[in-house]
Amino acid sequence: MIKTVDNFIIEDLSDFENIAKSKNDSYYFKANKNDIKNNLNITLKDFKQNSNNIFMSFKDDKSKDDDLIIFFNRYQKNDNEKFYNIQTGNYIGQFTWEKVEIDIRSRFDDTFLKRMLNFANDVYLDDVDVTGKPNDEVDYSKFIIYYMFMQNLEKAFLLGLPKSYTTIKHHEIKVKGKVDINRFIRNDIPFKGRVSSVSREQKEIQEIVDVLYKAVKIIESNKFNIKNISLIKTHLTQYKSNRYVSNEIINRAINSKALQNPIFAPYKKVLEYASYIINGNNLEQNRDGQNSTYGFLVNIAELFEIYVTKLLQKEFPDWSVTSPKIELYKDQFFRRKIIPDIVMQKENQILVFDTKYKKMEFRGTKNGIWDVDRTDFFQIHSYISYYQNQKDLNVIAGGLLYPIEKKFDKNICHSNNLFGNDKTKFVVDGIELLESKTIENIIKEEKEFIGRIKKLICLTEC
Repeated sequence: MIKTVDNFIIEDLSDFENIAKSKNDSYYFKANKNDIKNNLNITLKDFKQNSNNIFMSFKDDKSKDDDLIIFFNRYQKNDNEKFYNIQTGNYIGQFTWEKVEIDIRSRFDDTFLKRMLNFANDVYLDDVDVTGKPNDEVDYSKFIIYYMFMQNLEKAFLLGLPKSYTTIKHHEIKVKGKVDINRFIRNDIPFKGRVSSVSREQKEIQEIVDVLYKAVKIIESNKFNIKNISLIKTHLTQYKSNRYVSNEIINRAINSKALQNPIFAPYKKVLEYASYIINGNNLEQNRDGQNSTYGFLVNIAELFEIYVTKLLQKEFPDWSVTSPKIELYKDQFFRRKIIPDIVMQKENQILVFDTKYKKMEFRGTKNGIWDVDRTDFFQIHSYISYYQNQKDLNVIAGGLLYPIEKKFDKNICHSNNLFGNDKTKFVVDGIELLESKTIENIIKEEKEFIGRIKKLICLTEC
């Protein structure tokens, strides 16, 4: 089995069996070399090609088929020694590939993972925790899906379960609705004290109830704390049926006409997560040992982008914070779209950022390792240049935003000009996670980050 974290990279490693994450190390990799007989080079396309795998994306346009999941290369430098190159990408999850179990987890503390998930669900309270800590028995991708499902269900249920009008037949002493003439003539003459009637009433949609209940039971069976939705579970138990929740039932629930009602629209996302949970559980139960791959996978970089975007939206309510799709050369065959992750705009003031869920320890020429990727560097400059060329727009600043794993130093991260243009600042910034053990530390670093952005804006506004 391979156990590691996202964005792990190491080259020319001679013995990888006992690499452990220590206080001063930002990496973790553990494996038994006897279990790894072949080199591995697994991309997202490879993972998705097997129908037994479940991939969850927060933003459909961000994950690319050639994205790296894990690379493992064994080679021999001399007659006696074998060496290894190992690298992982922005994906976390647990799956099996050619009978090798692979477990990729977040390189950051669980508290930060929950903080990002809360923001993705528009929950900004400091002490919200839907469930417990991920353990060795449950992989991180499952944890994320369970967390998102439970939190979205709790919010959606505030307005009740989706309902639709259903025709209900009665045969009682009192008439409910209107008399059902055909049944009355057929069954109630001569009169025996009961009247056949029919009424139209709003009832919970059975497929939706069954799908939600099934997902809740699976989460509970995986030893997750469902205290926050215990009352919802009780309600679902009351109205559930005993039929098997098949793919047909799931599809009917997801495509229910009741979800077209804006009040019940939040259940679309809830049911999407429920389908991941149920299908994944079915695959586990039906696993026959012959499948070459199986598992869950989540793009954690998308979650980080959502988190930073919503943090800026929350702290800058007077600013528009969006991710626009800009089409260039519309009339030419070589037309392209550029999509900056974050564009902040207030009147004619503009800030342009890209989020990068990559290692940031401020390593550059002195270390021989470039934490700022060359492609990322020139891409963000092209975005900024586009806005600089728009009339009547004042580009205050632009740059790259990371989860930072070293003490932040503004002097080496903020440039007072962009390509010599003193009107625009270029920055490398983000959320410092050197000490992210508690929610208090994370909130403190969020405030520090917001404060630096406010100072950039204040150069022109104050």
